[in-house]
Amino acid sequence: MSAKSSKLTVLSVLLLFIVSPLCIFLSMKFIDNKSYYPASVIIILCAIIPFFVYFEKRKIKTGEIVIIAMMTALAVASRSAMIFLPQVKPTAALVIVTAISFGPNVGFLIGALSMFLSNFIFGQGMFTPFQMLGMGLTGFICGLIFNSRKLSSNRFAVSIAGGIITFALYGIVVDSCSVFMLSSSPSVKTALAIYASGFAFNVIHGITTAMLLLIINKPMADKFSRLRIKYGIFSSC
Repeated sequence: MSAKSSKLTVLSVLLLFIVSPLCIFLSMKFIDNKSYYPASVIIILCAIIPFFVYFEKRKIKTGEIVIIAMMTALAVASRSAMIFLPQVKPTAALVIVTAISFGPNVGFLIGALSMFLSNFIFGQGMFTPFQMLGMGLTGFICGLIFNSRKLSSNRFAVSIAGGIITFALYGIVVDSCSVFMLSSSPSVKTALAIYASGFAFNVIHGITTAMLLLIINKPMADKFSRLRIKYGIFSSC
């Protein structure tokens, strides 16, 4: 990982793990019931700012914009196509493959945007920022873990880790929205009951993500690797 890429990752971690959750908390506490709109915009900005910093001294390639738009559209379409099965969504698998291929920052951006845009079909709500943060962090963490080419080529490792992270990270972040929404003064007992109620849903989501990663990771990663080498896209992200 280059020095520029390392600095970009540090900036991303600070924005995503500190600023984004803080903005969600403050918007819930001090803004009216439409607070999910400013919170959603802030999360998107937190995902984009590292790119602005990085691209300031570098010309943005058209191919990079195309990849972001294409994979976001594909993630939105895949989630919408499975609207009749709430527990089964290919979105996380697509976000994880993209993050592994093009870097954690690209993964977060596509994860956050895909949830925000698809919710114009599923319906926007207070849960939107939590879904954006959860899916974005899922891609970001997987992109960090599988930064090594050798590790990312192990499809079983990618499948298992992707399923576990989707189950644990995305599930906990999204279920946390219910903890805050259903109780004015959340307690450990209330939180545990809500997390337990979503356990089966999150398990199914994690398993289906792992199964899909086992199928699509290698063929998609090979194509993305060829694009990255041939056109030099996201060469330092």
